[in-house]
Amino acid sequence: MYTFIIIDDEVLIRKGTVKKLEPMSDEITCIGEADNGQSGIELIAEKKPDFVILDMQMPVMNGMELLPYLASHYESMPLIVISGYKNFDYIKQAISARAVEYLLKPFSAEMIQDCVKKVLLQLQQRSEIRQQLKLTEEQTEQVRYDYDISLLHNLIFGYRTLDPVLTSHRLNYINTTHDLILLTFGYFENTDDTSFSRWLEENGFGDLALYISGRDVQQPQGFLILFLPQQNTKLQKDLARQVFRAFHTYLLSLNLDPVIGFSNIHHSLSDLSIAYTECAAALDQRLLTGSQNTVCLYQPEQHPVPITWEHTGEFLFRIEAGMTDAVSELCKDLFLFYESIPGCRMMDVKAHCKKLAGSCQQLINEYISFPSPEPSEKSGTMERLSSHFFHIDDLKTYYRQFFMNVSSMLKPYSVYNNDDTIENVKTYIQRNYQKDLTQDYLASLFYMNRSYLSSQFRKKTGEKFVDFLNDVRLEHAEALLQNPDQKMYQIARAVGYDNEKYFFRIFRKRTGMTPEQYRKQLTE
Repeated sequence: MYTFIIIDDEVLIRKGTVKKLEPMSDEITCIGEADNGQSGIELIAEKKPDFVILDMQMPVMNGMELLPYLASHYESMPLIVISGYKNFDYIKQAISARAVEYLLKPFSAEMIQDCVKKVLLQLQQRSEIRQQLKLTEEQTEQVRYDYDISLLHNLIFGYRTLDPVLTSHRLNYINTTHDLILLTFGYFENTDDTSFSRWLEENGFGDLALYISGRDVQQPQGFLILFLPQQNTKLQKDLARQVFRAFHTYLLSLNLDPVIGFSNIHHSLSDLSIAYTECAAALDQRLLTGSQNTVCLYQPEQHPVPITWEHTGEFLFRIEAGMTDAVSELCKDLFLFYESIPGCRMMDVKAHCKKLAGSCQQLINEYISFPSPEPSEKSGTMERLSSHFFHIDDLKTYYRQFFMNVSSMLKPYSVYNNDDTIENVKTYIQRNYQKDLTQDYLASLFYMNRSYLSSQFRKKTGEKFVDFLNDVRLEHAEALLQNPDQKMYQIARAVGYDNEKYFFRIFRKRTGMTPEQYRKQLTE
């Protein structure tokens, strides 16, 4: 009989999970429940379960803190992670902690039972291994080698920070090699990863280069680590070029022509995550169109070029209004726009998409109250995930889905859900009076003819569009005039007037006095 505990702050989830596992009561039994990570640690120490089912979102100590602790203190204990969020950081942490499964709420009885069956199989296999008096030398080496590969993979993605030591005889040379270069490239569909490692061995590069696949954890990259003997930098670079050229020729012979990002030379395995960041930055410096370099070298001090998209206002409005189909179409236009910009690079696109995502997050915060952690953390996680994409089509697919999801989320809450279009127009003006608003622009936003909008607006409100807009702007201007530190030109621009003289004329027409006279009257 195997035992387990459940760590989740939702009582109904805990009870429901136990209920869903009742058909397996002849194999497993729940020996405890905890409602946060800290209590879970104490319960594990007391009960010593065979495996643990835990949630990511909890008070006191959440799953992001609990998983590293369990991975460190209970390395062999299987973990099943459950969460209400398909969060890349959560998934990455679960992978780092070697969780058996990452299960999204709500899950069925069949799903959780299948996960537990995997755990039981794993426990049974471990039990059989422990029953062996000793492993053969070959088996031991393979276990150590697999562990070393996993360790190096974790180092690349920054899961571990302590100075590591590799344990396998096959990779022992790395412990005495202090310099390295990392190469990153897209992995190849329908290829055998072992063939790359075999080629390195057969061509005499087995003690200089190591291939690591990223596909096993759903990363769209493969990695080649070049381990360089300690010597002068020129000789190291010459050796790196020799290995790379031979490997690249081999890839071409397989009809594979990847674009490869190179890191700088580093002096410790602990720097692998820095090296990966450099590779990613190198790949992000590629142009979207035109001639492309096969080899991308890291160049420091590269910064994204700001992008201005004329449809930004409309795009954010469609998202806020929950117009998911329109958002999808505008996403297509956005990425066509990127490709039309001369000299546009992946890093420029990522920076602009991140900015748009930040505006979406502001909309979410405005409409929806989230419990801790702040929703900005979730948005930041999604943005960090996009940094692993190095092809424009992958980035387009990812952000298109992201923006459509936000639009769908906001639709039930949107202030533009009024059946009266003119009321929606008024709402838009009141929320965006500081922008350059014209009847043509508003008509396009609400799919109306300009003259029809003008007539309907006057019919419904009793005043002209421009008069309503000026009333809204001047109302806000009057509030700003109460602050004596605000300059007149600053106030004019803050409420949507680029021309200060026009602002003065409109203000005087409305109030019978100039802005200075109005401010003076407030202090008398």
